[in-house]
Amino acid sequence: MKRVSFYYSTKLTFDDYVHNHSFALRIIPPDTETQKILSCDLNITPYVSVQQTVDAFGNNVTAGYLKGDHRFLDFEIKGTAEADSSKHRTDYMPCYLYQSRYTQPDDKLTAFYSGIKQGCTGTVKDRAEGFCDMLSERLIYEKGFTDTETTAEEAFSVGRGVCQDFSHILISLLRMDGIAARYIAGLAFCDGETHSWVEYWTGDHWEGIDPANNCPVNDDYIVLSQGRDFRDCAVDRGVMFGRHTKQLQLVRSVLT
Repeated sequence: MKRVSFYYSTKLTFDDYVHNHSFALRIIPPDTETQKILSCDLNITPYVSVQQTVDAFGNNVTAGYLKGDHRFLDFEIKGTAEADSSKHRTDYMPCYLYQSRYTQPDDKLTAFYSGIKQGCTGTVKDRAEGFCDMLSERLIYEKGFTDTETTAEEAFSVGRGVCQDFSHILISLLRMDGIAARYIAGLAFCDGETHSWVEYWTGDHWEGIDPANNCPVNDDYIVLSQGRDFRDCAVDRGVMFGRHTKQLQLVRSVLT
């Protein structure tokens, strides 16, 4: 078990005024068996009244509405937590067995799975780690080749990607092998922004694995949200009116 302090901020800027801006944030970490949230403060600028809800996947959702003209939206969280990866979560959902929008494999990805599955046998843990090893040999971690809309099959075809792409491809492989798997968005010591990794169902609990770093998840990770793929876990989603170009600047730190 480890006590950590976490901080995360996002700044949205617009090159023209926007209005009637509805948004939903998934940035407040949940209290679970593997992480105890001791404190968490949320600040949003400009000030706006918000509602807190929980979605179908168990994620904390902060919903707000800015009616008047504005050219930026800043939000940040900071707090402390106790992470304990020796404990396990058991909130299983059957939907994690099935491919989703970002994980649906094409012929190339299916052929890759067929070519490596014979070498990935044994327990669920053995198979998951085997697929992760094979993926780390096939995909290069490199920014600039993919974005948040890139699917598993597209990233696999390019042969390069970031943590989101590694997670989507591993989830696709696990689901092809009959293993339930889910996408995790959160904070980690190894990254400077948000990070993503995978949890797979062993039969009685979830185990975390980080395909971008090819390692098991330990106490250096804080979960923000979970779902079938990135679409269920996006930090910020919003709709607004006005002529604008949205820009994101992300800053994150996790300290012991």
